[in-house]
Amino acid sequence: MNSSSFQLQPDEAILFQTSPDRKWYAVAWKVVVGLVAILFFTFLVDILFKAPAQGFLDNYLPDQIALALSQLLCLGLVPLLIAVWVADDVARIFTSELVLTTRRLWVKGSPYSWSKPEETPLDNIKSMTFRKDAIFVRLASTRKVQVHMFSEGKQLVEAYTRFTGKESPTDQ
Repeated sequence: MNSSSFQLQPDEAILFQTSPDRKWYAVAWKVVVGLVAILFFTFLVDILFKAPAQGFLDNYLPDQIALALSQLLCLGLVPLLIAVWVADDVARIFTSELVLTTRRLWVKGSPYSWSKPEETPLDNIKSMTFRKDAIFVRLASTRKVQVHMFSEGKQLVEAYTRFTGKESPTDQ
């Protein structure tokens, strides 16, 4: 894990490697859906929470300050948080990478775009399943379950199953 890009080790072969969907229309779709989500949730939060927040703040602050603070929370903080979530989702398109080799599972940019590259030896993987666009990797050494979002997850699990001979649970 010294490098931020994948490097093949001696006597290691690639079994499966993701090919990220970086087409302009896929990126544009994520951006448009993100903008719609920002508008929708901002509108929803403004309708549902602005009056109760202002009422709560009125108990402790002058009316004008309570109004300004409730507007700042509902029309400033909420859209900002959703925009950060959307930006991370779009950035993940450009940063995520997954490589299954004969020795390890190497993952970069998952579950978050800023996630450092992580590698898991194949002998530490107890099971690997794919459900609803997510790969679930159950580790043998801990109770920890890794979750990675990749559209080609089904092919990855099939490659892993073919190579290791381990049957994955049939909840796919």
